[in-house]
Amino acid sequence: MKLAPTIVILGSLLTAGSIHAKWSRIPIIKEKPVNTITGPASSASLDSSSGFGRADSILSSDITASSTVSAGKSFVLLNLGKPVLISSSSFVNDGIEGKATLSASADKNGWAVLEEKVFSAADRNVEFKFAGMQAKFVKLELALTKGGIIRHLQFFGATTDKGYAVKQSPDGQGGKPADLINGLGGARVVYAAPKPANGVDSAITYNKFAFPESDEKYRTIIYDFGQLRILNEFASVHSPRPVRFEVFAFDNLPEKEDWRGRMAFDPNEFGAKSPVAVAEDTRGLGSIKAKPSKPVKTRYLALRWEPEFNPPDFQCTGSAEGNVINIVTTNTVIVTNADGSKSVVTVTVGDAHGAGAGSSNITPENAAQMIAQGDAAQSDTTTITTVNYAPGVDPNAPGATPTSTVTTTGTSTVTTTVQSDGTVVTTSSTKTTDSSGAQTTTTVTETKAPDGTTTTNVTATNSNGDPVPVVGTEGPNSQNNNLGAGTSGAPTGTGSTSANQTNTISTAGSSPPP
Repeated sequence: MKLAPTIVILGSLLTAGSIHAKWSRIPIIKEKPVNTITGPASSASLDSSSGFGRADSILSSDITASSTVSAGKSFVLLNLGKPVLISSSSFVNDGIEGKATLSASADKNGWAVLEEKVFSAADRNVEFKFAGMQAKFVKLELALTKGGIIRHLQFFGATTDKGYAVKQSPDGQGGKPADLINGLGGARVVYAAPKPANGVDSAITYNKFAFPESDEKYRTIIYDFGQLRILNEFASVHSPRPVRFEVFAFDNLPEKEDWRGRMAFDPNEFGAKSPVAVAEDTRGLGSIKAKPSKPVKTRYLALRWEPEFNPPDFQCTGSAEGNVINIVTTNTVIVTNADGSKSVVTVTVGDAHGAGAGSSNITPENAAQMIAQGDAAQSDTTTITTVNYAPGVDPNAPGATPTSTVTTTGTSTVTTTVQSDGTVVTTSSTKTTDSSGAQTTTTVTETKAPDGTTTTNVTATNSNGDPVPVVGTEGPNSQNNNLGAGTSGAPTGTGSTSANQTNTISTAGSSPPP
């Protein structure tokens, strides 16, 4: 008698499990290949072309930008600016048919054919895969029986977004437009539903999705930029059929553990939100742009396609454009200050996606955004070290002694200053964000006198600069709850102390600092 209810319960569990399986979080990939010929870090240029209309669109970061190609023979020759390792290439085909030949050269004299492809007008993506080759020049030659349009030409190889961080102005208006999904913006796919037919790894790596035949109403991709971004325009290149394109922004991604203990997203969340941008490709042209009513500030972005009918397959690539004012790379520079002093600044970009969150100019607008930005900064391992020298001191001279050193990693800043009497003052400042979005800055100041005496002072302030109680803070070199690694015990961290505390520790017999 209990068999039927049991079957119903098991069926419900299987259905729920199936739904969650489609919406399980995709692991973050550390490095993402970037297109060698587009984007703010590219030095590629158009060398020459024949038979191409709007040939310079080939180098545009706008994925919808198109070049017309006539029937017959044509070519486009690109200068990559320097020798670059390439191992694959592709372009989106709008109606052309014939043969494509891809070649590479180091000097434009000797050319090596990388691969040849014969394709029809129905082939939406034309892809080349070949053994990796160092090249400074690449040439795409076409022999077409039918002309049309090509767009979104890409070259991939050894170039990734590791070691780069892009910066935006606080209002997102300064700088130049850049695609922050397909370039150096730090975007990582965290959800894709239904499961891509071209394989999850390939789809998320190159941001090209081939969704299989499905009775689901939507095809959805959700991105995590790694930190707050300001976005001005969204675009789609997709299968040439009518489609509705929607864009959603989440201040903090609503996730929870599924029945297997994995993080999962409930697609019903879309029903509780309004899209920030919508556009319709009513004629089935295969490309479209969506402009929001105002710039979108978000860390998490969802792109959603709704085909007019259930297609046998649906291919799509999305983009999000935002203005970039600067590209930070791992580098060391010497800066001459107004007073004649010099500073040696070394930037080592971390490996977190969207690296550079700790020094981002984008200001959160609400508690959820503060939490998202705080989490990003705390996970960012980008390090900026500034070594300061007095006026007249050459940093490159043997034995040059700095006056101070400032090191910033994520939300923590450590400053070390050597005073004229040999006293060394080390200040460690750390910012944290709680579950309500409130930000606290805790500062630990450790003073080491020439006689070996160490004094440690701990303070904490809120975002307005007002003092707040100190909660279980350890010094920059602390061990076993000893502030400053001294011999006297510090608070254990089980409660709060006053807003300012001083711990003087005698360390007789220790050597003074050099």
